[in-house]
Amino acid sequence: MKMTKNNQLRVVIEAAFFAVLAFVLAFIPLDIGPFEIELGMIPIIILSYRRGLKAGVLSGFIWGLIKLTSGNITMLSVLQVFIEYVFAFAVSGLAGAAWKKIQDGMAAQKWRTVFINIAWSTFFAVFVKYGIHFIAGVIYWHLYAPEGMSPYLYSFIVNGSSGLATFIVISILIFLIVNRAPRVIFQNNDSIDQ
Repeated sequence: MKMTKNNQLRVVIEAAFFAVLAFVLAFIPLDIGPFEIELGMIPIIILSYRRGLKAGVLSGFIWGLIKLTSGNITMLSVLQVFIEYVFAFAVSGLAGAAWKKIQDGMAAQKWRTVFINIAWSTFFAVFVKYGIHFIAGVIYWHLYAPEGMSPYLYSFIVNGSSGLATFIVISILIFLIVNRAPRVIFQNNDSIDQ
C-alpha cells in the first residue's frame, strides 16, 4: 500500500509528537547515582510498534535533537555529543524491527506472540542504545572511573546496569500499555515501512 503525502505528513508529525513526549518523560527522575532508567524510550518504542522502524528511528532522532538543543547535556567533545545524544537516541526506534509481527499478532489476537515480539525488540533497542553508551563510556568517560578500575569494567557496570534496569521497567510499562490500551499500537496503520 502506497502512502499518500497526507499520510506521510501525519506519520512525521506523529514522530515529532512522540519525540516531544519522550523528552518530557525523560525528566521523571529515575537516576540512582550514575545509573539511569530511560523512560523516554517508551514513546519511541510505542511509535515504532505503531508506525514501523523508519518512523521510530526518525522519532528517536528528533528526540535526540530536542535533547541536544535543550542544553541539558554533558559535552566532552562534539563527536561524543553526536554519538550519545543523536545516534544513541535514534536507535531507540530499532524496536520497530518487530512492527509487522506485532501488528499481525494483534490482528489475530495472538497475545503471546505479541508479547514475545515486544520483549525481544525492546531488548534489542535497549541493548543497542546502551551498547553505544558503553562504547562512549570507554572512550570518553574513562576519566570518571574509580582509580585503578578498568574503563571497560566501569562503563559496563554503569551502562550495563542502566540498560538492564531500563529494559525491565520499560518492558513492564509497555506490556501494561498494550494490555490495557491496544489501540495505542494497533490501529488503521499508515507505516512508512510499507
